[in-house]
Amino acid sequence: MDPLMVTAATTLVAWTTNELAQGGRLAVTALIDFLRDRFRREPEAREVIEGLLHQPSPDAARPLAELLDREAQRDPAFSAEFQARWKRADAAVAAGPGGVANSVSGDVSGPVVQARDIHGGISFG
Repeated sequence: MDPLMVTAATTLVAWTTNELAQGGRLAVTALIDFLRDRFRREPEAREVIEGLLHQPSPDAARPLAELLDREAQRDPAFSAEFQARWKRADAAVAAGPGGVANSVSGDVSGPVVQARDIHGGISFG
């Protein structure tokens, strides 16, 4: 099984049992909504997701990890989308209240600055 899917499932269990800062809560909700939409026509899969949300426990992580792994192997586009959404949610939760989560993706050329508070100038050269 893909270690990312195991980590994601276990962490989603933890996130559902913790009070998250607003940015983290929004990102986690978006990730869960993505999963609900993805599996909307699959009652057994929806049961796994909803079970996690209604009774988060370590036991809920395994079936979710298996579901995510199976779908990621079946559909590489799902895998890529889930991983991108996972990274955004993880960064938002890690940033915490008042924090900043920087990320750069896609085709980037040239200098990039990732910062929260800058006092003074920035120059490239």
